[in-house]
Amino acid sequence: MANVQKRGNSYRIRISDGFDPATGARKYRTKTWIPEPGMTENQIEKELQRQAVLFEEHFRKQTAKGDSMSFEAFVKRWRSEYAVVQFKRTTLAYYDDILKRILPALGHLRMSEITPEHVSKFYANLREQGIRVDVKYAPKIDFRSFIAENNISRQKLVDGSGVSMTTLEGLISGKNVSRSTAERLCKAIETELDELFAPIGEQRTFSQKTLLHYHRCLSAIFTKAVKWGCMFSNPCDRVDAPKLNRREARYLTEEQTAALLESLSSATLQYRVMINLMVFTGARRGEICGLEWSDIDRETHKLHIQRNSLYLPGTGMYEDTTKTEGSNRTISIPETLIKLLDELKAEQDSQRSQMGDAWQNSGKVFTQWNGKPIHPSTISAWLRKHCERNGLPHTTPHMLRHTSATLLLMQGVPLKAVSKRLGHSLASTTSDIYGHSLPSIDDIAAETLDDILNPSGALKKKKD
Repeated sequence: MANVQKRGNSYRIRISDGFDPATGARKYRTKTWIPEPGMTENQIEKELQRQAVLFEEHFRKQTAKGDSMSFEAFVKRWRSEYAVVQFKRTTLAYYDDILKRILPALGHLRMSEITPEHVSKFYANLREQGIRVDVKYAPKIDFRSFIAENNISRQKLVDGSGVSMTTLEGLISGKNVSRSTAERLCKAIETELDELFAPIGEQRTFSQKTLLHYHRCLSAIFTKAVKWGCMFSNPCDRVDAPKLNRREARYLTEEQTAALLESLSSATLQYRVMINLMVFTGARRGEICGLEWSDIDRETHKLHIQRNSLYLPGTGMYEDTTKTEGSNRTISIPETLIKLLDELKAEQDSQRSQMGDAWQNSGKVFTQWNGKPIHPSTISAWLRKHCERNGLPHTTPHMLRHTSATLLLMQGVPLKAVSKRLGHSLASTTSDIYGHSLPSIDDIAAETLDDILNPSGALKKKKD
């Protein structure tokens, strides 16, 4: 919005022109307007408003960079100069996937042409049925029997198709797969797609959460365009963002958690330690995979979380910093976990000694059979199968994080302490996610005050 200042007999009209890319300083465009002699104050005020609006409109239409640059061209610049530097690989990969749909719809438009109406129409298109390209494919056959009857090696099928063993195991157990996965598997065994798979959910629409991701991606791009002086304003600011109804975090009850931990007596030592750590620390799956032996302080019973071990298609396994600065943290763990970790260290040392040069010493607490870092999806696949075998509720690694937080909050542990343990930058984030457990904390608070202030029940007697 234009800023107007009186300067002697004239008026200065000033509007923002973004920021200087070199210095980061805000830039302005100005215009001087001098009233005609004899104009009344009321006439001057009305004409001044008109001049300000005309100047803004002129600037909006004549922004040099915006007029000459298409949205697609700007996105390429935004990605190379900003996103690649500022975003983590997972975030960048997700935005790249989102842009595959955004660019065909808006890429041809010049930056100065894009209006809130363009954005609204794009969102309306995303809400239509059949717009999704991630249609899942269900197996028409029993893949377990098919592999056995045709004497197909699972490892050779994985190597020949390029899909992960986890994906193949999921398919064998009846899970659906993406079209690209189905096509790669069919190509590897030289069979037509429609012989083995059938598409499902072709009429599904995008969820509100997915629509919100599109909105955030577009808004981030337009915000930077305004800052770089390529747009006058962010059109997303004048479009209603998709509403997201926050779902309650899924977690295990105290009894279900106890049953899970008890069932681990039949598991290998590595998974026994891994699941216990997730429950007791609330750490993320990638943080658990990234743990190194040097991160464990046996004397103080502390666990230092300072990296993520992640996987991306096309990139493979890689290490990254924690999700946020606050996620780099130190967590206290009980003596029982220290003893389990000592057992695992001794077992790993023995395995490394037996394998000699074949062992690839990654320094990680949790490894593959040859010492390489464990694949994050391996944990999820193992936990799913373990719960199925033992008649336990379906559980994921992230549910264990939710479980850890919820059980602590329901026992009256302060919100800020739980937030710090989880690695949230703000306690409000913890409150938003785990609000379902806060009413019980309020009950605890009421009972505590009653015990302190009314230990003999005198208040109740007085009321009676």
